[in-house]
Amino acid sequence: MSDADDLLEPFDDDLVELVADRSDVSESELRDLLTRHQRQVRDNPGVEDIVYEWRSQFHEQPVLERTAEAYYLRLRTHVWDEFATALDVPETDLEALLGVHEEQTRRQTGAETTDSEAMMVLSRT
Repeated sequence: MSDADDLLEPFDDDLVELVADRSDVSESELRDLLTRHQRQVRDNPGVEDIVYEWRSQFHEQPVLERTAEAYYLRLRTHVWDEFATALDVPETDLEALLGVHEEQTRRQTGAETTDSEAMMVLSRT
């Protein structure tokens, strides 16, 4: 298994394909974007560190579920702003990225969001 495969382990292949089919982003581009986001979190500040920070910073509990492979989080939408800026992707690509995170979290946890919340999956492997 490659590093990219490890980073994408929490994401169901059929879900990535489904979101790509619903958007103007190819499946390979979406997988690349998912991998870039996962690496971005690992590089700064690190998965465990950022989850600890969010748990300390937010009044609500952001961790919906933690497995050996991933954290499934519900965060305020502004958290994604910094990642989106650093990834420097078009709006359609960002919407597809957010769609995968939201659908995967919903599949895993059954959780829903409000207009001020967004889901995020962070690989722990």
